[in-house]
Amino acid sequence: ALPAGTTDVGPSAFKHSMMKAVLLLSCAGTALAARGGGGVVAAVASKPAHHGSIELISGDLCSAEKTLDNIKGKWSQALKVLGNEATVTAEYDRKDKRDFLKQASVSGAIDKIKYELTTRFNGPLDVSLETTTDDGTKIEADAEIERLATRLTRIAGTRSVSIRDQECELKLSHELETSESKLRLSTVLGSGLKAVGLLSSKAGGPNGGGLVSSLSYELEYDTVLTEGRSLSAKVSPADGTGNVEYTDSATLDATVTAAFPFGGAPSVTAKRAFKF
Repeated sequence: ALPAGTTDVGPSAFKHSMMKAVLLLSCAGTALAARGGGGVVAAVASKPAHHGSIELISGDLCSAEKTLDNIKGKWSQALKVLGNEATVTAEYDRKDKRDFLKQASVSGAIDKIKYELTTRFNGPLDVSLETTTDDGTKIEADAEIERLATRLTRIAGTRSVSIRDQECELKLSHELETSESKLRLSTVLGSGLKAVGLLSSKAGGPNGGGLVSSLSYELEYDTVLTEGRSLSAKVSPADGTGNVEYTDSATLDATVTAAFPFGGAPSVTAKRAFKF
C-alpha cells in the first residue's frame, strides 16, 4: 500500500491509467457518434473525419518527487446534424474525473450562427452561440438548459475600433447571475507587446446599493525565439504581479514549460501528446 498522499506512477499504474483513458474516449466517441450527441438527428459523414489524443502531464520537475501529475484525453468525430457539418467531442481529465469523462460536446454552425452544446453529465447543458454582424462585430451568448428550462447567463460583444489612429479591440460583456459588467480594451503596441485594460462593475455597493467598480491593466508579451521555442510574459504594473513563461517543444520529444512567477518559486513541467 502507498503512503497517504503518494501517487503510484509505476509501470502497472501508468499502463492502467493510459488504457482507461483510451477506452473511455473510444467508447464515448462511438456512443456519441451513434446517438448524434444525445438524440439530435445526425449521421456520420460519408468520409468520417475523426481523431484523438492522449496527453501525459508531469508534476514540477524541480521538486523532489517527479510524478505524473495528470492524464488528459480528447476524441472527436465529424457528423451531419440537421444537414450541417458538426463535430462531436469527448474529453477525459484524470484530475477532474478519474473513472469517467469530464465532458462531451457537439459544435458546428447553422448559417451564420456558430453553436456549441456541452454536457458535464452532472448538471445543466451549457449552450454557447456566436455570430458576426456585417460590420464585423462579434456577438456571443451563453445559456444553461436544465429540466427543459433555459437561462441566459452571459452576453458579450467584441469589435475592432480605432482610437487616435491606434487599432484597438473592444469587448463588452455582462454576467446575468452576478450582475457584473466588464469592458476590456486591448491594443498591440508593436514587437509582440500588447496593453490590456479592464474596467468592471457590479451591484453591491455600501448598504446593498450602488455599484462596485475596479480598474486594472496589464502588459502582455509574446515572441517566437526559434522554431518550437517561445517566450511569453504578463505583468500587472499596479501591484507588481506577473509571470514569465518559456516553452520548448523542439529540444525533446515533448513540450517543456518553465514558469517564473514574480515573487514565487519557478517550476518546470513536461507534456507529451500521443495522437490516434
